[in-house]
Amino acid sequence: MGKVLQLAVLLFSYAHALQHTYRVVFRDVHAAFRSEDVHSAAHDLGGRVEHVSATSARLHLPDDAAAATLAERSVLVRYVLEEWGAGATLREAASRACVPPNSLLATGASWRIRVQSPGRRTGLVNAHDPVICKELRGVLDALPGPVRLKDAEEDVAVLMRGEEIVVGRVVARGCATTVLSQYRVADRCYRGSTTMDATLAFVTASFARVRPGDLVVDPFCGTGGNLLAACHMSRRPGIGADADARTLLRGTERCDNGSLKLDARLRKAQNMANVGGRREKKRGEPSLPSDASIRRNFLDRGLAPPRLVVSDVAALDGRLDDEEYYFDGDYVPVDAVDAIVCDPPYGVRERIDVGVEGAPPWRPALFALAAKRLRAGRRLAFWVPSSQAAAPELASEIGRELPPSLSVVAAATQALGGTRARTLLAVEKS
Repeated sequence: MGKVLQLAVLLFSYAHALQHTYRVVFRDVHAAFRSEDVHSAAHDLGGRVEHVSATSARLHLPDDAAAATLAERSVLVRYVLEEWGAGATLREAASRACVPPNSLLATGASWRIRVQSPGRRTGLVNAHDPVICKELRGVLDALPGPVRLKDAEEDVAVLMRGEEIVVGRVVARGCATTVLSQYRVADRCYRGSTTMDATLAFVTASFARVRPGDLVVDPFCGTGGNLLAACHMSRRPGIGADADARTLLRGTERCDNGSLKLDARLRKAQNMANVGGRREKKRGEPSLPSDASIRRNFLDRGLAPPRLVVSDVAALDGRLDDEEYYFDGDYVPVDAVDAIVCDPPYGVRERIDVGVEGAPPWRPALFALAAKRLRAGRRLAFWVPSSQAAAPELASEIGRELPPSLSVVAAATQALGGTRARTLLAVEKS
């Protein structure tokens, strides 16, 4: 047994020795969420993070393809560099810089120098300072390819912004420009006054470590903002559940312009004995077209629509296995789920009768659902509102409420107006 363990350790060390060093440069948004976002992406790609700073992260990945995949998955990444060297000064960084023998620039590719200046935000511009070229002469003279200021095959990058200067090659650029323009809340046909911002919806999916092929469930689906981002990453139809059938089923055959077409089955799903199907427009709610629906939001972005279940979170475990509660999308038996993402209500909306003193009534039900339905090693990512003063203790508070099979593995807080805040937590099943 001891020899097997030693062999496993040697293989692990050898695999990490073969990895390449990269530098991730972050966008200037949502600094609190960067560390866990890049840790999650690197973990799923077989890499490891060495250090995360205010502007960048140093990590080790198998190859350029893994680095490009990381850039495609994180909306907080501006670009990824193959790191050649770093130091407190440009001269120190240049003296440490070494072009890897397997780098594309070592094989004759054309190149140019791009600089991230101290005064700029995160963008790269062509280098015009002769001092930079002079300090990097030793590195640049070793590059066999021609210099091309326009349409160069590769970019040599010098990062002057941050606690250290970094020299390297640009491997990949982030996906934020293309992805977030496609998922802007304002451009969706169906949205609500509390629909999650697109960037934070993708960050939520990252905290949950959603991977291609995963089955994702959102127990507080609403207009589907979090589920939309998660299904973009999973490329598989998810499951959206909500106690508010009017919001969930808008635009389907069950709902006409926001008014439910009630029958015995839908009344049972909503626990509605004698409740009318019509509703008044809520204050702050945007005006929507008659065909606005969760389904259309997905189809407009090339995604398969989710299956929609009318249920509060307390009853969802049982209703996932009951075709009677599926009101849009084909019923498929659910054995286990790979990820749960949600932004539970900040006010009082859920009609559930469970709860503990001092905690919102949805929390015990959500944790019970995760403990039973999540696969081992997979995650629940959810938001919790609080005051800014109480936010640092929130992870400990949640940890005391969790079943033995669940544990808090990450938490990051966003400050809101005044003294308010909300915290994104990731809970993992052992």
